[in-house]
Amino acid sequence: MFERLKAIRGPLGAAIALSLGVAAAPARAADLYEPAAPIEATARVENGWRIINPFGPCEMNCTATLFLGRYIATPMTDIFIKWNTPPWDWKTKDSTLVSGAFNREVLTYRELFAFETELGAGKRFGDQDEWELWGALYARWKKFPWNDYVRTTIAVSTGLNWASGVSRIEEEKSRDHQSEVLHYLSPEITFGLPSQPNLDLVFRFHHRSGGGLGVFNKTGGGSQYQTVGLRYRW
Repeated sequence: MFERLKAIRGPLGAAIALSLGVAAAPARAADLYEPAAPIEATARVENGWRIINPFGPCEMNCTATLFLGRYIATPMTDIFIKWNTPPWDWKTKDSTLVSGAFNREVLTYRELFAFETELGAGKRFGDQDEWELWGALYARWKKFPWNDYVRTTIAVSTGLNWASGVSRIEEEKSRDHQSEVLHYLSPEITFGLPSQPNLDLVFRFHHRSGGGLGVFNKTGGGSQYQTVGLRYRW
């Protein structure tokens, strides 16, 4: 029976043969299928630089982080530039931030550093009760001599942060000029165990401000929180 079906030529023979699981005309069987589209590479390497396809699958270069933080009233310049105020002397206010962020590496250089994109959202509680949304680019240094014992990275961001309103605290910092959209500058340091490559402990100084720039309506102040977070990598 199958030999007779194979003898039938043309579309009718192909349809009957396919329905019965046989090839009506071996020479024309390839015409019944289209070759699969090539899978786009997830990364391209050139001279130590690794350019990652942001739409490809995650390969230990995607992270999700949950943060909890307290409002810090001490100026950022005193903490990171003048270095004259230790953490135990930081002044706080009655406001808490609960937030989360998704990161993805998009460019790396060997094992030294990486650039990451980030999208985040947070909710304030207490003296401030607005929502925050932000998008940022992080530059991260990853190479430290003690990484075989404690994995450590440091990173700093540049981006935009939007708040659902201008709080009383931000109005007091910049009485003549306010803006819901401000610059997002949030340095962080992470720690992890080599035996747990998927988990990191994160300390981030969550900071938004205008810097007196015209693009942010010459806003001089903003909001900032010292946060601690748990990061999962996949």
